Amino acid sequence: MKKVAYIAGGILIGMVVSTAGGAFADTVKSVVGKKVTGEYTVIVDGKKLSDKGAIIDSRANVPARALSEALGADVQVSGKTITITSDGSSSTESNSSGATASAPTNASNKYIGYTKSSLEELKESKINNTIKPVSEGRESILKEIADAKELMAKGVPVTNLEIFEKELASHDKILAEANAELKLIDEALLTAK
Repeated sequence: MKKVAYIAGGILIGMVVSTAGGAFADTVKSVVGKKVTGEYTVIVDGKKLSDKGAIIDSRANVPARALSEALGADVQVSGKTITITSDGSSSTESNSSGATASAPTNASNKYIGYTKSSLEELKESKINNTIKPVSEGRESILKEIADAKELMAKGVPVTNLEIFEKELASHDKILAEANAELKLIDEALLTAK
């Protein structure tokens, strides 16, 4: 009789353990076997991140450390928990070993504390994606304004001169902001590691 009780108890314990393990496994979300749509460039506040994001089973997955650093947040990893905090008083930088080092933020330069590689990417992006195209657009607008003024001098009525001048002012503002950002990036590059 005791033998039957032990066998029944063993079977019962085995069933509990096996179903509990399966239930626990269901709570862990794994990307193994999931459909990956592809890698995507992640841009935060107009800045391209060095790490790529991915769409996995119609869900956006972004690199936590790169995203947090771009937003000026602190990333801490403890066991299987990633803690991201943003306090505005310091920024955290990750080195190649995965350790973090705090760097003071400069209130006048939001790029202080960024890694050298991320600053170089930002600089290249700012030049190629903002300054060059806006400068080219500005030159085109200047040509249109010159053409319009030439027509006005010949007595031809021109109605779009004011529009061109507003577009020129808009381009000038964008260029001034981009050049100011570029100056901050260059200053930060002087102290970046």
